[in-house]
Amino acid sequence: MGDRPRVALLFCLLVLAGAVATAPRADHWSGSWKQALDNGAGGTVFIGPAAAGAACLVYARLRSSAMGDIVLLSRRDWQRWLRPFVTIWVLASLALVLVAVAASSLAAARGAPASPGLYWILVPACGVLAGQTALGVLIGHVTARAWAAPAVVVLVFLLFLWTTVGSAPDFFDTGGATASLGGMTYRAWPPLAIGLAGLALAGTALVLAHPRLFLATPGRRLAAFGVGAAWVSSWWFTHGDAGDRVVPMADPPLTCAGTQPTVCLLADLPLPLDDFVAKVDRQAAALRAIGASLPERFVDTPYGPPADPRDGVVNLQEDEVRRTVDVDRVTDTLVRPASCPADYAEGPPVLAFDVRRQLGRWIQFRAGLLEPTPDDGDYDWLHGDPEVQDAWVRTTYRQLAECRYDEIRKHG
Repeated sequence: MGDRPRVALLFCLLVLAGAVATAPRADHWSGSWKQALDNGAGGTVFIGPAAAGAACLVYARLRSSAMGDIVLLSRRDWQRWLRPFVTIWVLASLALVLVAVAASSLAAARGAPASPGLYWILVPACGVLAGQTALGVLIGHVTARAWAAPAVVVLVFLLFLWTTVGSAPDFFDTGGATASLGGMTYRAWPPLAIGLAGLALAGTALVLAHPRLFLATPGRRLAAFGVGAAWVSSWWFTHGDAGDRVVPMADPPLTCAGTQPTVCLLADLPLPLDDFVAKVDRQAAALRAIGASLPERFVDTPYGPPADPRDGVVNLQEDEVRRTVDVDRVTDTLVRPASCPADYAEGPPVLAFDVRRQLGRWIQFRAGLLEPTPDDGDYDWLHGDPEVQDAWVRTTYRQLAECRYDEIRKHG
């Protein structure tokens, strides 16, 4: 491994590799603590190949020098031979943890609520790093050529791509979520299975790198057989879809504000609740003024219908971490006063979509947020008899709230 400056330099290079993998998407994940953590954990995509290249270089030099034979003469031969591998693996793991903590801390600094209990996801990611690093050991010790190190970097990266888009399970995919993961949590088994598969791969690669060392005694042969069997079986027990890592929370925490109606957003995202509530109140005033029956609450449930079918549905993009909300988002929320089964069925209720659009334009017109032009198809209707409009809105809103989609009709 060399002296301390070289070890420090290797650590800095590994941190840089993780930063290169994570930082370019900072504008996307920095608004969600969970997404930031997941993208930090996904730093294995570059840290792993870099660690494998370093391991290949070290073990190629070890094999081509007399030091490799000297190690075999020592009492703790296998421990001494493994020391460079363990050192590089630990450095890579520390680099991954540092990148993930930095990313999640940045998200927390921007107001995203933290969930420190989810840091456990980094543990199986370190298992993946073990497998990637061991591949470098295998190729370096077998070839005994330092020039193989760059090839190993490319090879391990290509293996990541193959497991991500190919037919193999996602052995190396440890993170990099493109969604905010608001209202989501990690499942235990899929990440742990990937981590265990990484450790099994590491053991198998180390045995293949130096069979003479690891098959020298019955105990070592038994251990070698165990890790080999674990690696083979990992092709069956490791999930093939990295999306299985996260699932919606059964009862996600909410933050609520406002009255008539109350608005509830996911508590684990820094969504602009105050601005949203103010704009909901302004647009809902038009509905209250004509006696339309609003639901008591509108709830943000981006991964399915609200637990209570009497709740309205918040239509807000998960990654909207701005301080303000577009008025169209507010309107789209108000025109969904109930969670109806037809909205989640295979065939979309096209007529309901059209009616909601007409209703939304009426809401914005009455709230002073829309001024139709003579070219608009509803210009005459919006400037027509208010009593006719109010009667249609009251009837239509009640039908939407009661999911009576078969009765709704367009105005005019």
